Amino acid sequence: MKELKFASPLRSASILIILVICFVILSWAADVIVPLLFAIIFSSMLFPLCFQLERWGCHKGVAAFLPVLAAGIVTAAFLGVVITQVMHLMGQTPQFVAKLGALLDRLETFVAQHFHIEKAAQADHVHGLLQKALDNSSAYLSSTMTFTTGLLSEFLLVLLFSFFLLYLRVFFLEFFYKVFPSSDKLLIDDTLQKIYVVIQNYLLGLLKVIVIIGTLNSVGLWALGIESPLFFGFLGGMLVIIPYIGILIGSALPVIVALVTRDSYWYAGGVLGVFLFVHILEGNVITPYVVGSKVSINPLVAVFSLLLFGKLWGLSGLILALPVTAICKIIFDTLPGFKAVGFLLGKPQKYHFKRYSMLHAKLRSRQGAGAETPAAPQEAETSAGVEV
Repeated sequence: MKELKFASPLRSASILIILVICFVILSWAADVIVPLLFAIIFSSMLFPLCFQLERWGCHKGVAAFLPVLAAGIVTAAFLGVVITQVMHLMGQTPQFVAKLGALLDRLETFVAQHFHIEKAAQADHVHGLLQKALDNSSAYLSSTMTFTTGLLSEFLLVLLFSFFLLYLRVFFLEFFYKVFPSSDKLLIDDTLQKIYVVIQNYLLGLLKVIVIIGTLNSVGLWALGIESPLFFGFLGGMLVIIPYIGILIGSALPVIVALVTRDSYWYAGGVLGVFLFVHILEGNVITPYVVGSKVSINPLVAVFSLLLFGKLWGLSGLILALPVTAICKIIFDTLPGFKAVGFLLGKPQKYHFKRYSMLHAKLRSRQGAGAETPAAPQEAETSAGVEV
């Protein structure tokens, strides 16, 4: 039997050092790299409109500027609607405080009756928590303002990068030709085209998920009689781009509205139930079949990439994890020394599971027959590589 041959220790150490350096750079330059990655996705979404304007005779700069401007106006209008709705809810703060006070009073009565804790002691504890929250309110407000300012500047940077990516795309294409002079230009074009297609497919699948989730949320909120069901439903649908915490953010506003506008607290519970049901449906059925069919990523690698990019870039990393991983898969599939990594990132095929099960069935049959000599490598390979 031939021994397994691994790469030389020097080559393995070099790859590990390069990976560490890359992750250090990605973390250190996150303020620039994250907007650039968002701009690549954003410009891929706007490219068909830019290309169509160029075909109609528009100047290249105008054709690149108009889609970016339109996308910026639409995004700003949506944010304006969200801010207006939030301001409207803030105007109902006295009603919400009254409802919250009544809820706390009922909760204190329940605790006093069942756990024999005096209401005065509970009130002192709640008062201490509220006082602590008020003491930290200035810090919360400062962090919120900093986050909002950073988000606005990052969005403007994404628009700027998107314009230049659209306007100078031929220039960047020639740059890749010069970086890889020994490679076939058709191979470079094909790789870039695959990256563009996978981004387009990811965005298309994400748009379908948002429409489906927004519709389901809106129907559930309308059935409960919550005001503005379309707005809150599709806001929750758009927030599915944020894994894990998007459902919490999307359900917070309609829960507050239910507490303020409805007489029973069961309506708030119903809103949570609707969002939780839709979230479970989205995570187990809708997204795997809609987005998963557009971006062929190994499920284990998808979870690992979410955790890794979330640790690396926070909330932005959670949003970028899947498309960036899909782009990396295409690049690894093209590079000769990294095709095994690209294979690992991809989805297992049906024949992988059949090969696994038939291989173990063959081993079990040999053990049952008391076989003393193992089969030759060629025989094992032939028995494993059956047709699907």
